[in-house]
Amino acid sequence: MRSAVTMAAAHRPSDDPFEELLQPPADETPEERDVRLEREAEATRISQAIDASIKAEKHARKKKRIVRLLLLGQSESGERLSDPPGFTR
Repeated sequence: MRSAVTMAAAHRPSDDPFEELLQPPADETPEERDVRLEREAEATRISQAIDASIKAEKHARKKKRIVRLLLLGQSESGERLSDPPGFTR
């Protein structure tokens, strides 16, 4: 037997305004259900492909990012230890 709180929560309308729109039709036939599920699966595959593409582009941009470093101190004091090997001015 359910408690009154559980029953109230089960019948409480959702705060999501799209929940009602996303519910399958009450009079949906098994064939219509199969078509709807295939379309949803295709939409999910496309969405995941787009997400993967965006992630790859973001990763590529991050790799190409130029980092500039400003070294503060007296100019030409001591050896040039800050220049990487093979660096020419």
